[in-house]
Amino acid sequence: MLARCSFTKVRGCTINTSGANLRNRLLYSSGVINYALKDAAFATFVLFYYKQVLGLSGTLTGLAIAISVIWDAISDPLVGSWSDNLRSRWGRRHPLMIASVVPLALSFVLLFAPPEFALGSQSSMFLWLLGSVIVLRTALTFFMIPYLALGAEITTDYHERTHIASARTNLGWFVGILAAASAMYFLFTETGGTDGRFIADNYLHYGWLNALVVLIFSVICICGTWHYIPDLIRATAGRNKNILRNIIATFENRNFRFVVLLETAVGGMGGIISALMMVTFTYFWELSTVQISLLLGAPPLIAVAFVTFSSRYLNKRMEKQHVLQLSCALATLNLLWLTPMKLLGWLPDDMGIVFALVFLNYAMWVAMTILRTIANHALLADIADEHELATGMRQEGVMFSAAFFAAKFVSGFGYLVAGPFLDLIGLEAGAMPGEVPYSVILGLGLIMGPGLALLMIVPLWVSLKLNMSMASQLAVRTALRERASEP
Repeated sequence: MLARCSFTKVRGCTINTSGANLRNRLLYSSGVINYALKDAAFATFVLFYYKQVLGLSGTLTGLAIAISVIWDAISDPLVGSWSDNLRSRWGRRHPLMIASVVPLALSFVLLFAPPEFALGSQSSMFLWLLGSVIVLRTALTFFMIPYLALGAEITTDYHERTHIASARTNLGWFVGILAAASAMYFLFTETGGTDGRFIADNYLHYGWLNALVVLIFSVICICGTWHYIPDLIRATAGRNKNILRNIIATFENRNFRFVVLLETAVGGMGGIISALMMVTFTYFWELSTVQISLLLGAPPLIAVAFVTFSSRYLNKRMEKQHVLQLSCALATLNLLWLTPMKLLGWLPDDMGIVFALVFLNYAMWVAMTILRTIANHALLADIADEHELATGMRQEGVMFSAAFFAAKFVSGFGYLVAGPFLDLIGLEAGAMPGEVPYSVILGLGLIMGPGLALLMIVPLWVSLKLNMSMASQLAVRTALRERASEP
């Protein structure tokens, strides 16, 4: 039996104010594993598999993923509004999460196990990829949007929200790291003198493994948060159910508009990184399968450990928006040293030293990304309170989904650019590391270093414009309690 917490009445319902214990945080956070598996798959394997293994053109691969991401962005606010307004005996969030589990698990298998008839032509491969990624992203939306909104509801405590966001983000990164690194090391090893990254059957095993993990941890999350249902805010009768008006209403909040702008810039970066990371490791840095598995595993684990131990110190001494500013500034600087050094010929010939520098650079990037995500998600929960005080509407689902709509929509264009970009710079299907033209090296270096740094300027500027503090959030919570106590 999970420990019960103390609650306070807000707008006729009960909200957890004492915060969840560590066990409850972990049970809730286990749901993010679904998203982590998706990120690991798309950042590491999907584009590489379809372009370099199956032979689908980079343009069509990028187009299929881009369309699915744009659809994902459009579906987010639709599901968010539906979740906010859903009235059932199981609350607003859990029914949609439950409905998503089986389709989400099966979609991983569909993605990495195209049938023979789908491999017969470029058009059939394109349609299979498009269909499978749309199913995957739609099912994931039905799980993740209610799940994220649930995280903003289970506590109103300023610091506890940061702890929950931290637990969720760190676990997501940890599992994403473990999934990608373990798969690279155990499933994609060299077989019969052939690089495992170029063996199609390995991807089938990877898809089934993802499906199994989705089923296990979805059940853990749903069952582990079930006890919150009687105490969560419920949809009120007469609430405006016009989805477009609900979304527009969230943009009345100044801080929320800046968060959406930040997510837009981050989304563009995410699309580019997801599409090109494996390609960059393979062809720009010329890393082996073992080196890539180590790189995907060790630096992010170090980053997660660093953030886990440092976040408590930072949270006690810095406001959330100041943590956001710090993470954006350091991430920008981190993009401007290593990749340009290689392009300028300033790196040593010793691949051991080069690998160590890549290791350090990637660890720094992941650490700053985690810090930024924690701060941003914690701020979104506080902004939902601010919005409720101003409008009388509780819209966590719409706010999280609207913010991520911008990120996903732009990330779709990242894929749309990345696929044709690979064709443009001359990367051919089946090309081995060290055997590609210099145009490939130059193109990858420019876009993954200075190109990303230019995009990072936007989140940095936005972080300086946010006006959120602990004092203001406490004032908002006090005002909400006073309003709720009025007859």
